[in-house]
Amino acid sequence: MIDKKTSKQSSEIALKSFFLGPRAENSPLVKKLVDFIFTHWFEWRKKNYPNDGVAITEKDQIAPEFQQKTEEMKLHLIDLLSRLQKEVPSFSPRYVGHMVSEISVPALLGHIVTLLHNPNNITGEVARVSIDIEREAICDLMVMLGYDPENGRGHFTSGGTVANFEGLIRARSRLAKWMAAGIFTENISRSKKSILEYAHQGWDRFENLTKYIATDELKQCHFLHYSPVEVAKKIDRIFNIDYKGPVVLAPQSKHYSWPKGIIMLGLGAESFWPIELDKYGMLSISDLKKKTELALKENRPVLSIVSVAGTTELGDFDPIHEVADYIENLEKSQDLHIWHHVDGAYGGFFRTLAKHKNSPIKEHTFNAIDAIPRSNSITVDPHKLGYVPYASGAFVCKDFKEYYVAPFDAPYLRFDYNSNKMPQTLEGSRSAGGAIACWLTSKCVGFNSSGYGTILEKTIKQRQELEVLLKASHINIRIAPHSQTNILCFCIAEDGEEISKTNAATEKVYEAFSQESVPFYVSMTSLKWDLYKEFLDDYVKDWDAKVDASELTLIRMTLMNPFFDSKDTKVNYQDEFIRELLKAI
Repeated sequence: MIDKKTSKQSSEIALKSFFLGPRAENSPLVKKLVDFIFTHWFEWRKKNYPNDGVAITEKDQIAPEFQQKTEEMKLHLIDLLSRLQKEVPSFSPRYVGHMVSEISVPALLGHIVTLLHNPNNITGEVARVSIDIEREAICDLMVMLGYDPENGRGHFTSGGTVANFEGLIRARSRLAKWMAAGIFTENISRSKKSILEYAHQGWDRFENLTKYIATDELKQCHFLHYSPVEVAKKIDRIFNIDYKGPVVLAPQSKHYSWPKGIIMLGLGAESFWPIELDKYGMLSISDLKKKTELALKENRPVLSIVSVAGTTELGDFDPIHEVADYIENLEKSQDLHIWHHVDGAYGGFFRTLAKHKNSPIKEHTFNAIDAIPRSNSITVDPHKLGYVPYASGAFVCKDFKEYYVAPFDAPYLRFDYNSNKMPQTLEGSRSAGGAIACWLTSKCVGFNSSGYGTILEKTIKQRQELEVLLKASHINIRIAPHSQTNILCFCIAEDGEEISKTNAATEKVYEAFSQESVPFYVSMTSLKWDLYKEFLDDYVKDWDAKVDASELTLIRMTLMNPFFDSKDTKVNYQDEFIRELLKAI
């Protein structure tokens, strides 16, 4: 019979091989592997066209001007290394600030290999191998996220912002197609259907409508091919309404890229309709329904509903399962098909968590995690909880039909249209670094419960343990409630005091941890009352606060370093952090 305790210890020891370690403990291993990479690369270069001869001779290499330039290069390199040693040590367990931490060894090696070969994943002409590796990495991510790789499509981006934009343009492209078919059909048939029936008609009805419509005729009604002003005029005339355009619904806790993307796509800032948050700081289902019904009442198509898996401030999950239930109910009851995008830039990797009786994740969070595959598209950032170097985001779409958007040609490039990818990306030239680093981590660490799931469960437990210790250490430490994952927020407040004084005390603590040389690094955020009203009202009741400010300032800690709770180091990071915090208070 296998001893569970021994099995767990063996698993944690195995995972230690995937990180360099706070004191570069695995440096001999990494040095050996990096040397192997460079040796392999040198030999590969030598084997290519061996009869060409050398371009740099030994005589060149010993020439004074050659030696001078190499010495200059060395001096500038020393200067660069010296300057970067003053950079924030985000690899350390003492860094608990933003959503960045130690890079995994497989990700580091994958990134280095890619830099050496320098492929550009815009076309197979300059990336014949890395495009295939990207496709494999996307398939691994889709399996992790619950999509079928046979039917889905995706690609890597420079980060979550661009991946969210990718979701917007595909939701917009689908809407434009469906509306164009409806505008043309209604102009001929006069069946007195609403613009919403066409805007949300679904693929089956769309394909039936467009069987006998010429492409050029359809383009005249397509707001991405023809003047959107003229298309709006057609809608006004044909449907006898005052058409104001589509809307996007996303929670108040959304990432800033959503309103930014809406403006950049020319939809207008007014087209972003924020969904209120409930007392848990999550998307309010009742307000989602209210806003959706209002949009439909005003003949405004819902371009997309966004739910968040791992919010920027608190790291929490919206009730994605309830959002999916509502959208699916609209489809069944009213035959309205609405695009659902899950912004899992931070939380997508929590799909690797295992369900068991001692899990630190609560049932309602697992319900949200399990519902992620019920969406149309997903954003995920391997450079966050994937422990991959910047920049590595990814956009995945459940249905290849919905991934496809009208391509843009470049006469000097040959695109593989059969792959349904190039030139489907917003970005033109794209590094393969994030894709290959992600691919290698998938193969080595594993996008599963015994790989990433074990690491991430450990970080959630670290947050829970630290919460308990913080509460016991000082009466004025007020932990933000309802945390679901590995982000911990708190403020410093005395009973009955004004929020302005609480903010000042919390900012004083942040300043203490923000000097050039500090024992720990934290981040700071502010929750605005008009966005988080129910959550904040409920939170500050704990110390009978007097609300005299428009926001509450919080210390924010992202506990994603796998060694923060290490029992092998000379220091207990949890205890030392509390000692330093009490000094600051």
